[in-house]
Amino acid sequence: MQKFQEVLNYFDQDLQKVNKIILSYSVGKSELIQEISNHLINSGGKRIRPILLLISAKLCGSQNHDNQHYLASAVEMIHSATLLHDDVVDMSEIRRGKKTANALWDNKATILVGDYLFSLSFQLMVKSQNLAVLDLLAKTSSIIADGEVLQLQNSTNIDLTEEKYFEIIFGKTAILFSACCEVGALINNCQEKEIESLRLFGKYLGMIFQIVDDILDYSSDEATLGKDIGNDFFEGKITLPIIKTYQKASFDDKKLISDIFEKNFQQSEKNQNDFSKVYDLIVKYDGINQSKNIAQNLANQALEQLNIFPNNIYKNYLSTILEYSLQRIF
Repeated sequence: MQKFQEVLNYFDQDLQKVNKIILSYSVGKSELIQEISNHLINSGGKRIRPILLLISAKLCGSQNHDNQHYLASAVEMIHSATLLHDDVVDMSEIRRGKKTANALWDNKATILVGDYLFSLSFQLMVKSQNLAVLDLLAKTSSIIADGEVLQLQNSTNIDLTEEKYFEIIFGKTAILFSACCEVGALINNCQEKEIESLRLFGKYLGMIFQIVDDILDYSSDEATLGKDIGNDFFEGKITLPIIKTYQKASFDDKKLISDIFEKNFQQSEKNQNDFSKVYDLIVKYDGINQSKNIAQNLANQALEQLNIFPNNIYKNYLSTILEYSLQRIF
């Protein structure tokens, strides 16, 4: 955590500029837009995505600071918009240890402000005057939405394969990590092999980030996770710990897991006893450690992508963020 704090300290002034840009653009005729935007900015968050963009840009020798900050603000706006929408879909009440916008206001306002932030992100993208960047982030935005719908479509699908799970988390999470790293290379006209390496590094990092969140949903506490524990279970999401557990489970335990998820989907109240039963089976079949091993393997692949770059502070910062992502479960 200390190394990661060093990264945050290094980019503190950059992140202040990003926050300032977001707040200056998040001003509509409705005061509600500014209220909810301020709530998002002040509710914490590590700003991982804009930091990845800034580090990647500096790793590639960036000199265009205005473009960096506008694009870093754009990706954070995309992320914020998806959070607002996700919390409505998931009926979440806690995010980053604080009440969600939909809990403080209502679903309608939250969705509309999310749409507004999403639209503003494109205004900021255009400022880069880089067609390749605009094309990438436009495609990224559609893939994120597609990933969220794919996850919704597969709610309570206990037969969800690992392949389909990875497809879902790539869309809903990893694609934006990947795009942030790639944008840093694109705005500096890097060679294709460097662009591809940063693209893959971001992809693997984003998948690790989601897998870690999915693990913590069954093995953490609210103070650490920053949101309600067991949300994935109560929302019927089939995540990697469940997939790995179900693969190894006996016939009777498979049926128990399947019945619980089906029942859980049909009832509105959270059944903590059912959550405990599923958690005990995850422990029994080592679902957490199996998921950790996959995250570690992805981390190794991510590090390999950085071999193409010379050793310097920015390469070290990318490794630090990777390490920070993993240390939450190790």
